[in-house]
Amino acid sequence: MMLIGTSFGGCLKSILKGEVSEDDILVIISRTQVSSLENALRIAEQYYNEGNNYATVSGNYDFTGTDLDQLKALVARLYLGGKIHQPRLFEHGSGFIHPDMSRETLWLEVNPIGLNNNPAVIEAYEKYKILDALTR
Repeated sequence: MMLIGTSFGGCLKSILKGEVSEDDILVIISRTQVSSLENALRIAEQYYNEGNNYATVSGNYDFTGTDLDQLKALVARLYLGGKIHQPRLFEHGSGFIHPDMSRETLWLEVNPIGLNNNPAVIEAYEKYKILDALTR
């Protein structure tokens, strides 16, 4: 399974809680302006210490019981691995939300099934997922 995350802080918390494996993350597309590794680490530490007053789902930023060093190590791996994308860094965002999402959506599975109901595509994707799981 490959996932696209939709919240920098929320996805960090989800990964640290073991809800999602780092290996399954294709990218996290964030509204948070993460422009450098130093900036990403500073933001993560701010979330850790203060939460996020602007969050739609404020619970996504409660890092109680989490180790700050583990959080920073995760942020560094994701950032250096090219897995954090912030569209605002490229052009002014319109606030567009994909029709399949709500502001509370945290993860989207990358698969062809949602857009293609051809039985051959669905079968091929299901076989791919089995092979992917077997080769980990």
